[in-house]
Parts: sequence; C-alpha cells; structure tokens
Amino acid sequence: MKKYLPNLITCLNLMCGVCACILALWGYFYQAYCFILAGAVFDLCDGALARRLGVSSPTGRELDSLSDLVSFGLAPALMLFAWYFKINCEGTPNPLAFVPLLLVAFSAIRLARFNVDGSEQSYFSGLATPACAMISSSLVAYGHTCAMAGAESAILNLLNTAWFIPVLAVVLCVLLVSRIRMFSVKEKIGLKHYLLAGGALAIVIGIALVAPRGIIIAGYLALFTLLLFCVYLLLALVAPKTK
Repeated sequence: MKKYLPNLITCLNLMCGVCACILALWGYFYQAYCFILAGAVFDLCDGALARRLGVSSPTGRELDSLSDLVSFGLAPALMLFAWYFKINCEGTPNPLAFVPLLLVAFSAIRLARFNVDGSEQSYFSGLATPACAMISSSLVAYGHTCAMAGAESAILNLLNTAWFIPVLAVVLCVLLVSRIRMFSVKEKIGLKHYLLAGGALAIVIGIALVAPRGIIIAGYLALFTLLLFCVYLLLALVAPKTK
C-alpha cells in the first residue's frame, strides 16, 4: 500500500493544477495562486516521501512531470493570459495575450530535459518549473489583491502595461531552458541558503515598511512569495555556480 502514497500526493498536485487553471479562466486569480502554491507543497512532499519509503519508480517520475506541467506550466500561463486579456483586450483581441502560453511549451521542454539529464542532483540546470510558476502566479495574485482593495501599487501599474507580461513570459521561457545552475532545496545547507534566509527576513521587513496602504492581508502572502523567488533567482544569477 505504501508504494502508492507518493503517487497519491502527486495526483493531489495535479488536481491543484487543474483547479488553478479553471479559477484563472474565471478570473479568481488569488484563489488560482493558492492552488498553485498548494501544488508546490505537494510536489515537495511526494518526492521526499518516495525516497523515505524507498518506493521511487519510473511511473512516479513520469506522473510527477505530467502533474508539474499542469500545475507549474499551464496554470501560471493561463493566469498571465487571463490577466492580460482582461486588462488589454477589451473588445479588441491582442495577439500579445497569447505570448504567455509559450510557458507551457518551454515548461514541457524543461521537464523533459530534467527527466533525461542525470546530472541535476544537487542543483537545477535552468529555472525550475515550480519557481517559474511561483514568480508568475504570485505576481498576478498580488496585482489582483491590490486592484480589489483599490491600493496604489507600482507592481500593479507595471502589470497593467501592454508590454510587461509578454516580455516577462519570454524572459521566463529563456530561463527555463537555460543552462544557468540554480541551487536546489536538496543541497546541503550552504552559503546560498543562508543568503536566501537573510533575503526572506529582509523581505518581511521591507513589506512591513513599503507595502501599499489598504492592501488586504492576503496580498502579503503573494508579495512575500514573489519577492522571495525573485531573491532566489537573483542569487542564482550572481552567486558562484555549484560545482
């Protein structure tokens, strides 16, 4: 029975992704972000449990990748698409709205490469799909909470411009298939982890000082997630590569 437990958790990740896709198309952006966040938690747990129980299998590996493609490829892409369409395509279809959907294809390439590349043990080669999803989904979720609360936010203003989301999508696509080494949570505790923890603390302090007045409490979680993964990405780009 225990050999099925990791796959069950992986399926929970998949169902979170499906729910996030539906909610994104309905315009419930914050709820979609919460489901993607829950999917990321399940994604961490399934592999850890499989290793703990010693029941890793090729089927579980493939199931994990298929689930990740939905939760961390399709769902955040639909969030970006739906937001852009809502803001910039009222009555006039704009081809740029479809640019974020490229994340689905590039996430598929990233996941396929991960499955056949045995070198990614203590680091990631390119931006991992969960990290990419958390950056894009938390960005939209934070903008949504600011808009709902009527709070002034530079991030919301940037999100509403006609060029930002397509450019962001292209940048994330490039990072997904790049060969930049990014540290993994599977690594032993090292300098990068301490820097990330310090960055998280600085983010908490910064949010308390500069977050726009009037934002609802839910927005703080999205803003924290966004800034945390931006710090992670910045560390990967500027810190020494893992050997």
